[in-house]
Formats: sequence, C-alpha cells, structure tokens
Amino acid sequence: MVDELGVSVQGDCAYHEKLPLPCTVVKYAGKAPSVDAAAFVAPSANLIGAVELGRGASVWYSSLIKGDKAGSVLIGELASVGDRAIVNSSTIGKNATIGAGAIVSGAIVGDGSSVGMGAKVGTKSSIGAGAILAAGSVLKPGTTIPPKQLWAGVPAAYVREVSADEAEGLLVQARFTADMATLHCDEAWKDVTQVEVEAADYKRETERTPQMIASQRFDPKWVPLPTLGGYLEKIGAFDLKVPSK
Repeated sequence: MVDELGVSVQGDCAYHEKLPLPCTVVKYAGKAPSVDAAAFVAPSANLIGAVELGRGASVWYSSLIKGDKAGSVLIGELASVGDRAIVNSSTIGKNATIGAGAIVSGAIVGDGSSVGMGAKVGTKSSIGAGAILAAGSVLKPGTTIPPKQLWAGVPAAYVREVSADEAEGLLVQARFTADMATLHCDEAWKDVTQVEVEAADYKRETERTPQMIASQRFDPKWVPLPTLGGYLEKIGAFDLKVPSK
C-alpha cells in the first residue's frame, strides 16, 4: 500500500522497479549447456560450460552446475539438483537426487540414488544405483558405494542395506520433484506484467464470496483460480508413500 501511494504521488515520474533475471546459461571453453529437455532451471541457478540436462531433470535455486576441462556434467532423466548444490565435472544418473547444499565433484552418482543435504562427494568417487549417502556425510575421494547401500558419517562408511520401501521412496521422490519442477517452471519464468495481473486477480478472488455472487443480477460464472493446495492434490502429494525404517 505504501508503494502504491508513493507511485500515485509521483505520477508520470514514478519509477517501477523490476527485478532482473540473472544469467543462467553461460558458454565456457567453446561449449554451452544443453537445457532444452529439462523440466526446470531456476532463474538463480547457474549452468556453465559442458552441461547436459536429461528429460524432466531439474536444477533448483542458487545451484551451480559446471562442466570444464576436467570433464562435462551429465544430469540424467528426472534427476534433480537441489537448492545451493554444486555439481562439477560429474555424471548424475536417472532419477537421482542431489540434496540442497550438497557438493559433487568429479564423481559418478548412479541411477535412483540419493546424495543427502549438505553431503560432499569427493573426486573419483562413485555411488551405486539405488544407494544413499546420508545428509552431512563426506565421501572421501576415490571411494565407491556399492548399489543399494546406505552410507553415513565423516568420513562416510557403510551402515546397512537400503530397504525395498526406501528404494521405492527414492523413485517416488524423483517423480514428485519432476512434477513440482513443472509448476516452478511455469511460475518462475513468467513475464513481470503477467505476475502483476495475476496478483490483482488473486486479490479480487477474496471478494468473490457466495454473498457477493448472490448480489449479482446474473451469475458471473467465475471459475476459481488455481491454488498450490489444488495442484498438490492433483499430483498426489498428500498421498506420498513414506518409507519405513
């Protein structure tokens, strides 16, 4: 309200500040990232050099994906790289999840596996298909985690085998993240003018009460605007299976 008042006072001299979108895709060493197949690349993410995103892959807010002379980065189908995560010269398999704040450098992360939040994966390390590296863990350079094993600690060490429920949960998480990526893509890359129009529409939505509609001479036939809760229900977010321990 204060901003609107200030603009009205300034009249034609008013300045409407718009947030600029940062540069997301950067060509490096003659190679440019390939992002056409991805479900979502956040405006604040940075992709540099030889980077290829698979179908339905997602790269989330403030993350950094960099391919350089040491090697390219391949992000597999439906794989996701979380907020503030860093992936450098690595291969990330299909349906794999890189948690928020994790660092993967010069490594291989197998299909359907998970690197927990804040975990670090050292150079020349590999994580087998369906394996889990727990949050905050540090996998020393050159270490191999066999398929379907859970490792944790600093340095990371074997804990136990991954259960069938946990393995299924990883795949469910990958599919859910891809669905959410589609929603974020639709919202994050909207034109500023469209954002302002929709904001005004949602404000008017609060006035469309049954009493207000009943007062109209003719039924306006308003269609309720979409909501986050409605979208989550549509993709089955409230029915997600929680893996048992």
